[in-house]
Amino acid sequence: MKLFFLSITVLSIFCFFSCSKNDGTVANNSIKTDTTSLPNTITKIDTLKVMSYNVLNYGDFCQGATSLLNPYFNTILQYSQPDLVSCIKMTSFNFITGSVGNLADDMLANAFNVTSNKYNYATPTNGSGSGSMSVLFYNKQKLSFLKAETLLALTTDFNLYKLFYNDVNLSITKDTTFLYVVVCHTKSGSASLVRDYQDSTIMSNLKLKFGYFPNLIIMGDFNTTGSYEGGYQSIIKATDSLTKMSDPPYYPDQQLNYPGNWNTTPAFVAKYITTSTRSLPSQPNSCGTSGGGKGWYDHIFISPWVVKGNNYIKYIPNSYQTLGNDGNRISSSVNSIYPTINNSCPSNVLDALFQFSDKYPIMINVEVKSNRNAISPIDPKEK
Repeated sequence: MKLFFLSITVLSIFCFFSCSKNDGTVANNSIKTDTTSLPNTITKIDTLKVMSYNVLNYGDFCQGATSLLNPYFNTILQYSQPDLVSCIKMTSFNFITGSVGNLADDMLANAFNVTSNKYNYATPTNGSGSGSMSVLFYNKQKLSFLKAETLLALTTDFNLYKLFYNDVNLSITKDTTFLYVVVCHTKSGSASLVRDYQDSTIMSNLKLKFGYFPNLIIMGDFNTTGSYEGGYQSIIKATDSLTKMSDPPYYPDQQLNYPGNWNTTPAFVAKYITTSTRSLPSQPNSCGTSGGGKGWYDHIFISPWVVKGNNYIKYIPNSYQTLGNDGNRISSSVNSIYPTINNSCPSNVLDALFQFSDKYPIMINVEVKSNRNAISPIDPKEK
């Protein structure tokens, strides 16, 4: 956004003219941005809490009716207060709004919006005809949904969602900050060939779409057994530094060092493990995976812009967390008192995590700056 300022000192009248980014597009896709910080002329700073959660075939009745599960999820949401939530592995459903059996409507009304009406969800898809789907929920008080497109329909749909931040001055500035989110659920199993292809294809399609990555988050259940897998490598490595995604505990937080082999040596990534919240195969039910903490399958990757805050959205260092994992859950349930009492969350939240899914949710926080009076970098053109 370019801002032109005209000062008439005699009359002390100041006029400001602001032009739109025209949906974030530019004529030349090869334009790149400086990596230095933007001018500090911001009057408002907000925080967005981002969550990715495998909800264990919500809606298939294996764990019981959704009416049983919704209160547990609501407890988790009330405690964590996320603004953006990707719900992975929902049982496939008729996603026409208001239709009978629409699980997104059910979850929205009876888990997200129990005490308020602040959440909505992006348009779901199921072009792959999968038995499971992903749904992206968002805080409509802070974010607006623009569109979704499928990057790959193989086993399940891998969608790219475009949202924008609801700037309080939007009616005046005609400008906003865009956020792109890719939601993933790759093929599980010891062999990584299919998920390697899924991840690498998504990355290739993103690079074809953008000359360099905008404010972009790629999150979901990647089912990776270690950082050595080809799919994981395709995400964190790139010949162009502007299309290289980061896994925050490794970078920028530098809490871990590559390589990572979380299936073989889970103790090295103990507080990031996402599978399983349950140690026994029969409690609370026989659905999902047991054995306690043993693998780190769920990840949230962030683009260089989000790492550095190049376009008004910036990752808050060390905010990455596996909700409910205190680092002592290897082979133990989330709410177990062994090997030690879990004090990372209130006991009712720990119990809800145990009951709702065999996976831990993961979260990051990002800072959003708005009401800005500065020249912003040009968003990359979408092809």
